[in-house]
Amino acid sequence: MGWTHYWERDNDLPADAFAKAVTDCRLILAAADVRLAGPHSEGEPVFSRDEIAFNGVERQACEPFCIRTSEQPRRPGRPILSYCKTEHLPYDLCVKCALIILKHHLGDSMKVASDASDPDWDDARNLCQVCLGYGANFRLTRE
Repeated sequence: MGWTHYWERDNDLPADAFAKAVTDCRLILAAADVRLAGPHSEGEPVFSRDEIAFNGVERQACEPFCIRTSEQPRRPGRPILSYCKTEHLPYDLCVKCALIILKHHLGDSMKVASDASDPDWDDARNLCQVCLGYGANFRLTRE
């Protein structure tokens, strides 16, 4: 079994809330002291007004974490369901932090689940709390 994190979100995310999440992701991921690359495991991570996308570097990469302000469901009328398998590689901490940040700013527009148990998120919660002042109360929608 891969180590995978899942999220469900609205088709269109509020631009102002997403912009705040992008700013916080830049801060926290710099503080995480984990080398990141772009979504294809090369180049720079993407933190733009309409997209957050990154992966681990070289052999420390698995699936990219990618979320955009607007996405269409694979089946019309269904929610957007996404996931990122990290195989518990170092960038896993960054994926968890990004999901905590997005949940904080997007509220009910975002639900987060994981193969990891709730205590497995403690490092990410603590890092967000120390660096951003929130995150300690984050809980998975389901495990």
